[in-house]
Formats: sequence, structure tokens, C-alpha cells
Amino acid sequence: MPWTVHTPTLTPRIAYSWEVLLHHLLKVDFRIETDAEVYRRSAGVCINYSSRRLRADEIFLPAGPLLLEAGLRAQPLAVFQHDGWPAFFAVAAADADLPFDLPALVFYLVTRYEEYLPHQPDKHGRFRAEESLASRYGFLQQPLVNQWACHLRACVEARYGIALASSVYRFQPTFDVDMAWAYRYKGWGRNAGALLRSMAKGDWRDAQRRIQVASGRVDDPFFTFSYIERLHTQYGLQPIFFFLLGNYGVYDKNTSHRQPAMQQLIRRLHQRFPVGIHPSYRAAEADASLREEIRRLKVIIREPVLKSRQHFLRLHFPHTYRALQVASIHADYSMGFAQQIGFRASIATPYPWYDLLAEQATSFMIHPFQVMDVTLKHYLRLSPEEALQAVRLVIEATREVGGVFSTIWHNSSFSSIDDWQPWGAVYESILQMAASK
Repeated sequence: MPWTVHTPTLTPRIAYSWEVLLHHLLKVDFRIETDAEVYRRSAGVCINYSSRRLRADEIFLPAGPLLLEAGLRAQPLAVFQHDGWPAFFAVAAADADLPFDLPALVFYLVTRYEEYLPHQPDKHGRFRAEESLASRYGFLQQPLVNQWACHLRACVEARYGIALASSVYRFQPTFDVDMAWAYRYKGWGRNAGALLRSMAKGDWRDAQRRIQVASGRVDDPFFTFSYIERLHTQYGLQPIFFFLLGNYGVYDKNTSHRQPAMQQLIRRLHQRFPVGIHPSYRAAEADASLREEIRRLKVIIREPVLKSRQHFLRLHFPHTYRALQVASIHADYSMGFAQQIGFRASIATPYPWYDLLAEQATSFMIHPFQVMDVTLKHYLRLSPEEALQAVRLVIEATREVGGVFSTIWHNSSFSSIDDWQPWGAVYESILQMAASK
């Protein structure tokens, strides 16, 4: 059955919002018609996005001003509840199927409109979760955009007496390899300095461990990749590994990309799993560093690098995505908060990026994640039991809308040092919950 969306004026924002709603979320083909008379004669599912109803049998969604605008301004947002879910951009229109501008809500949330506006970043220059509309109004743990898309699907099914296919839930695990080894392959200078610092602090356990690893008597505690491979193969999953290959720095303490063991690890994992670049802390501002790090990974895997995730989730709009596009990256996996679990863009489905400053939709794909190990343990300071309960709710919310549940874990989080020992079992439990059908 054909789908037609009517709008009197077609702007890039309107075209993009309907593309996200209908193509990426509801998986239907559609066309946009600006001529009211042609629209009135259209067959199939008809959705009217304007100021007044045109057909008795249509889905009438009232339009507000946001998608007709260009540029940025502080938006007057009054969040209210409708059918049990949060909504905003209220529009009073007689006989409308919803009392608010649904495409505008979608646009505001998925473009991260609020992150372009003045805000107080954290010490790493990141937009803080607590400043987000979703956090302030209590829907950060809801894939609100997916939920309203499901509501629209139900309206269409009821109005037209048809059954539409639902999106299928899936789980996408990912790993950030910040430090492939805790002690090995760091060079004599770094290892000697670290050993002296451990001894000066009286941390004899760390000093002994360093000596044992260096002598080959015990395995390096961060090198947990064989275990990770076995664990995910058991569930038939394809985790994505993001490798940090920047120069050494305060926040970039990775093994050198020149180290043969590092190159061998990357090539071995690349034979079985997708890999991507993990741009260094420095590369978030230095485009030349970003391009060089991507080049390093390309040389190692001997093919183009298409996937990326920012180290420390240092995501800045629109600079980060523009720089990644210039560097020929096709998809980014940074869309989530470090400080909280949940849905940063209120969506649990990959979707294309809209450059708000250029007022242009792009083919660059955003893959949101919902849960990170460091968030659970360090930012939220949850116990393993509390973490599992919180994650379970996010998985259930994602599953209900047929979204993609995605995690960030680190190879180092399966180690027995730095109080991470219980968190390997936490991840196994998350894996069991997330991978179950």
C-alpha cells in the first residue's frame, strides 16, 4: 500500500524528519506531496502534516513552526504527558490525531538541537547528561522517538485496517581498546617509571604484578581478547572493536601502533569481527591527528576504515561529524552519555546525521549506544546488582520498540585489577539478557 505525506511547504528539516520516522523507524516507503489537490486524490496511507484536516480518512498531524525555521534559537519547550508518554511542541488543531508536532519532536531530539545551544560542558568539554531535556523531564531511559513511531504505526493500522511489520530487536556489543595490555609493550621507560611510582606509593602488589608480567610468569591482566572472542562466539554475536592508535598523552596511554604485537592483535580480530578507529583525546580537536590515526589503522588492516567512536565520548556538534566525514568515516558509535545510561538522542535505531548549521541531511550514520561499563561503575557508582537491574530496564525498553541495544565495554574491564573483578560476571549477565530472543 503506497504512503503519501502532505506538507504545504517542503524544507530540508521536514524531509529529514519524515525520512527518520517512516523509512528508518517504520521501514516503509513514502513520497511527500506539496499539492493539496494531488494529495486529496492519493490512494493508500495518507498523512497530512499541516494546519488543517484535508481528508476524513487521513492521519492528521498538526505542524508547528520549528521545521519551517532555519538556524538555531532557544525553543520554548513545555513537556506534557499524552497517552502515557512525554511530548512537547504542543499545537492546537481541531480534529488532529495528536496534540503536538511529532516530526518536530523527532527532529529536536535526534539532531541534538539542544547541544548546539549554549551550555556548560564538563571538564572534558562534553555535553552533560543532566542538562539534557530527557534527563530533566525523566525520559532519558526511554527510546521516546521509537515509542512515538510505534504509536504512529498503531494509528495507521487502526485507521486503514492493515497490519504493518514491526522492527526486530537486536543486540550490538562493542569494545573500546584503550589499553590492550596493562604492563606489556609499553617500553622500558614507561614500565620503569610506573614501577618506581608503584614502589614509592607502597603499592607492592602492583609492583610485583608488573615484574611477573614482564618476566612472562603471568599473563597481562588486560589481555582478555581470547575470552571475549569465545564469549561472543557462544551467542553468535559480532562485537565491534574500536582501537586507540593516537600518540601517547595524558588521556591516551595506549600501546604504540608500531608495536608488532599490537598490529598482530588488530589483524587477528579483524579477521573475525568488525573494527573501527577510536580517535584519541587529542584528535577530538586536532583534525590532522584524526586523519593520521585513521591512516594508521587503514595500513594495519589493509582496507578502508569506516567506523569510529570518540575516546572519552568527546562528541562536539557539528565539528566531530564533519571531521569524520572528511576523513571518509561512514558511521559513528559515540551517541550516548558518559554520565548516565539511556538514550542520548531518545532513539534506539541507527539514523542519518542532520547538520544543523548547514541545514543539510547527510548519509553519515549515527549508531546510538545505551550502556557503558565505566558509567555503571565510576559515574553512577552502582553495585553489580544495581547495575544489572538498571540495564535490564533499558534492554526491556529497547526490546519493546524493536530497537538496537548496544553496550560499550573495555577489554580491561574483565581484568582482576582496579576493582574490576566482579564486572566480568556483570557483563556475562548483560549478554545473556540482551542476546535472548
